[in-house]
Amino acid sequence: MLNIGIIGNTEVLEPHVKHIQKNKNVTITGKASVGSSAQINSFHYSIPEFNRVELIERADVLLLDNSSPIPFKLLFDIVKRSKHIFTVEYLKLTSDECAQLIKLTNESQSIIQVLNPFFYTPAIQWLNSNFVLPQFLDISKFSGGRSMRDTLFPLLLMLSSTTGLHPKKVKVSVFPSEKEAIDFANVRLEFSDTSVVNINFGNKLPDGQFIINGFSKSQVFSFNFKKEHFQLNGNSISFSDKYHVNEFDIFIDSIENKNQKSCNIEEYLSATQLIEIVEKKLTQLID
Repeated sequence: MLNIGIIGNTEVLEPHVKHIQKNKNVTITGKASVGSSAQINSFHYSIPEFNRVELIERADVLLLDNSSPIPFKLLFDIVKRSKHIFTVEYLKLTSDECAQLIKLTNESQSIIQVLNPFFYTPAIQWLNSNFVLPQFLDISKFSGGRSMRDTLFPLLLMLSSTTGLHPKKVKVSVFPSEKEAIDFANVRLEFSDTSVVNINFGNKLPDGQFIINGFSKSQVFSFNFKKEHFQLNGNSISFSDKYHVNEFDIFIDSIENKNQKSCNIEEYLSATQLIEIVEKKLTQLID
């Protein structure tokens, strides 16, 4: 039985914790909460409160958000003690910090899993099992008001088992607005196997649009996540139960079997490095 400690805003973490409570292989030890009194509800009071240091001592696994950034030294100490981490938001780590954590996890046998919501949708699970390489993917995701990093991170991590995160070339086009926001941007990733991924994002279109069109030999698919329309070669796709999985359950299974297949800190590092390249190119284009 694994002991889970929760660190962060209970309002943010509540939906994740409610699923965790259904897992028979874990028990929630306590929380070190962050948030205003207006966010405190019966759920908040149902879990014992500890200070952060004591909770880390008691827990085998820590569930984190970004409401109170954890100093890198503390993250380092958590992993050094062979604790496991699941992050429900993206840690604000540099490439160098990620590399240090990777080296340490290899020594401590700790697992760090990063939230990857799109990857675990039935549509992407189906795509990874059925679509052949090389492929051309055109992804449009518009999230009004969200930062470039917040938009790109889940899209890049989604590709971890599709094309991977090591393109040969990265190209960027951008149309900035007068208010220093990005109306529209395109990131083009070109891979050594001739696969290509186009990612279109920005603030110009209404929030919520998320469409993926894909092409490969004898296969054409279209996924419209907002309308829940999924087609292959013009026919509707029905996703069987094997494509309905939960990422926290996969995380616990990875700990028990000491084998993490995806959504790990290595993939987070690859996504971070790609975003740093995109940010540099965007800065050059806007300036």
